[in-house]
Amino acid sequence: MLIAAWLFCGVQACSRDMEKQPSYQPQEAPRLHSPVGSVPRMSRSVSTPLPTREELDEGARLFRINCSHCHGRDGTGNGPVVAYLKDQPADLHDPYVQGLSEAALYDTVTYGLAVEGRDVMPAFQGELSAEERRSVVGYVKSLPQPY
Repeated sequence: MLIAAWLFCGVQACSRDMEKQPSYQPQEAPRLHSPVGSVPRMSRSVSTPLPTREELDEGARLFRINCSHCHGRDGTGNGPVVAYLKDQPADLHDPYVQGLSEAALYDTVTYGLAVEGRDVMPAFQGELSAEERRSVVGYVKSLPQPY
């Protein structure tokens, strides 16, 4: 019985199962981040509670300070620095933008946005707290859609 157990363990040690495991090669960069421009799958379906009046007011204040120079005070993408930008900022009233989930917008505000390898929107992860970013997203989602 002891010999059978020893043989079983020896055979298992020769298994090739590890060849299917991810491995790192010497000098390989760590794989810590998602590809640029990607949105985690869970972000598409997560919803958040409706923001309070205080959160919307705070979101509007933070939007004026951090976002209006590109997106304009009204969110239509006509801020004062647009003439100096390579890409037109998004009109936040647009049905496509308004159709995005709160989580997808939160990810965009947090990590920024890159298109074809170019940064088109900066990340605000280091500038705004998570609560402040949620307030901005709540404000953006509250903007009216055009008719």
